[in-house]
Amino acid sequence: MGIGHWELGRISAPLLPCFPAPSSPHRQTKIIAGLGWWVFNYGDRRVVGHNGSILGFASNITRFIDDKITVMLLCNLDKISRPDAIAKEIAGYYCPALKKVVLQPPL
Repeated sequence: MGIGHWELGRISAPLLPCFPAPSSPHRQTKIIAGLGWWVFNYGDRRVVGHNGSILGFASNITRFIDDKITVMLLCNLDKISRPDAIAKEIAGYYCPALKKVVLQPPL
């Protein structure tokens, strides 16, 4: 079973249980975490995602729940500080309204 099949199964599944996340003085929206995923909003759109990196690699998965768009980003560069920004940009090609939404500050 590939990542694409896994994501298709997740689309119809309920959201993960959520817990309060550490707050940031730069963030104006409430952020919560659920089993390692950050749960937040871009405007009125629900979003969950997770960044990761290790020497030489960076990754991100972002689910734009209300738009039914998921972006999985795998990079062979570890110097990408905001793979979530790239994911949002890609999603904007499929949902132009996302291009207008301001990128959340880093977690």
